[in-house]
Amino acid sequence: MMVLRVRPRERAARRNGVSSSLAACAALALAWGCGEAADEDELPLEPAYVIGIRPAPGAMICEGQDVIVVFNRDPGLARAGGARLDPAHQSGPVRTFRSEGSSTVSFAWGDDEQLAVEYTALICHPEPPTLEAVTPREGASVTVPELEANGIVLDFNQPVDPANSVFHIADEDGDTWDLTVATDGSRLTLRAPPGVVQPGRAYTVRGVVTDLGGNETEIWLTYVIADAEA
Repeated sequence: MMVLRVRPRERAARRNGVSSSLAACAALALAWGCGEAADEDELPLEPAYVIGIRPAPGAMICEGQDVIVVFNRDPGLARAGGARLDPAHQSGPVRTFRSEGSSTVSFAWGDDEQLAVEYTALICHPEPPTLEAVTPREGASVTVPELEANGIVLDFNQPVDPANSVFHIADEDGDTWDLTVATDGSRLTLRAPPGVVQPGRAYTVRGVVTDLGGNETEIWLTYVIADAEA
């Protein structure tokens, strides 16, 4: 029978080698763990950046209007100039600011990340828009050529939002069509599709107009179309 004998010096060398490996493993364990790949949760996060903002840069904005900023991830502490966080404590990738009426809103977050956005600042009314004039006047008898040429013109006491002002026209039978809406500041012009309005019939125009602050006013008008002989 063969017996393997290890001299004392060789045993000491082996012990030192094992001790060195354990020490190295302990040091690495503080970072990623000995002999293991780094956890995804422990990897450095990519920098937070803005992927969306409403209203879009260059749009009209009122004092007190919400400015919503969407990040690719939670940016941590976010702050702004020309707007304030509302509510003051928020988390997650979406942050809501309240405009202070400035034409420039600057955002800052993370390690000196910044973004400045330019708007068209307006003095907006806290009350819903008020209809001040209608042409032709409500209840009037009008002809088809008049409506096709001029449309129905509504004048309000403040600028209106074209994207959120929607109108329809309905005949006596309840058939309904969308009206084309064109805006110019506080003036709104409605036009029916060709061939919808017919002589000798009554029509109802109904819709909602929204100002730049999001306040809504419902509008309801009636018209009688004059006979072709009139």
